Amino acid sequence: MKILRSRMILLCLLVAASMLIQTPAASAFGLKDLSSAADTAKGAAEGASLLDRAKSVYTGFYDSTDNLIDAQTTVMSLIDPEEGASLISKFGNMDSGSGLSTLSKMVGFSESMDAATTSPSLTSKLTKIITTPGSMEKAKKVYDHASTAYTSGNSSVSEAKTLYTEIKNFIASPSAKGLSESLLSGLGEYSDKILPFIIENGPERVQSAAKIAEMFKGFL
Repeated sequence: MKILRSRMILLCLLVAASMLIQTPAASAFGLKDLSSAADTAKGAAEGASLLDRAKSVYTGFYDSTDNLIDAQTTVMSLIDPEEGASLISKFGNMDSGSGLSTLSKMVGFSESMDAATTSPSLTSKLTKIITTPGSMEKAKKVYDHASTAYTSGNSSVSEAKTLYTEIKNFIASPSAKGLSESLLSGLGEYSDKILPFIIENGPERVQSAAKIAEMFKGFL
């Protein structure tokens, strides 16, 4: 009986010792798991923040281009009311989508009016045209739209340059591992296509807006 009891005590001690040995290992595994989950959550939050900023840059440049086109078509309506009305109608059919394709069409449409709306010789022509309350009102509209286009466009181009580098670095970092396919795809779309487009085409649009604003400032 004593021998059986001794064996029972020994068995209990062995089981207890085994549990003590396994607990730290299990605990370490659990902590590692938690750490990995925390890193993934942190990476997802950072990626989502970058994507939100990229969307804001797109919206800012879209709005800037929209304002610039409003200014340009109004200038054209002052110079040639019939052609101006035609351009406004054409833009109305274009300004209904989103994404790089629509933005590219808007930029191209704006570029097509550069020569007519930013020429230095335009000032003398406008001096003879802007003589009535109605034309003065249009001149103020041109100035307001062009100024807004310049401010938002300049800000968007600057942020696009910064964000392009940040997103590229983030995608190449360990923080991007384990992110959802949709988030990575969205970031890639901006860093590979949309931001480079804004960086390449934005400065010229901003310059056009500045020229128009400066020209019409003198009529106010």
